[in-house]
This record gives sequence, structure tokens and C-alpha cells, in this order.
Amino acid sequence: MNLSIVVPVYNSEQIISHLINEVEKTLTKVNLKFELILVNDFSKDNSWLKIKKLCQTKPFLKGINLKSNYGQHNAISAGLNYCSGEFIILMDD
Repeated sequence: MNLSIVVPVYNSEQIISHLINEVEKTLTKVNLKFELILVNDFSKDNSWLKIKKLCQTKPFLKGINLKSNYGQHNAISAGLNYCSGEFIILMDD
């Protein structure tokens, strides 16, 4: 694994698919092996359901669901615990 990307997610149901597609399109062009880790920080919308559904069709995608709203920094820390890439990128959704 070359690259791990960690993204904390909060109430982003409407944009998650677009984010995943753009990351996939960009990194596939440059032939990088990557994983995308989405950390749902107890969203009030259906972000977690969307993440779970997308994880079934995207092998590079990992989803983590926090049981309370811990904030962006803690969501990032949770995602870092699951990284397997040689390099790590932190992104906002």
C-alpha cells in the first residue's frame, strides 16, 4: 500500500460519492495503490449508511463509525489507527 487517505465525515451524505469518485479517478491516473478511510463522526444525516453501501463496491474504501461526536481531531486519530499506507494524507470532506 503506497498511500492512506483519512477523511473525517460529518453530515456529508450529499458529497461522499463525489469525494470518493474524484479521489479514485485522480489516484488511478497516477497508478498509486491507495486506501481511503472515511471516519463518520456521529453524523445526523445518513452519511454512515452511504459509507457502508459504498464500502461494498469499492475495495479501497474503509469505513469507521464513531458512536458519539468526538470532533475532527479525534476522528482523524481513529482513522490513523487503521492506516496501512507508507504515506498518509489527511483531508476534509
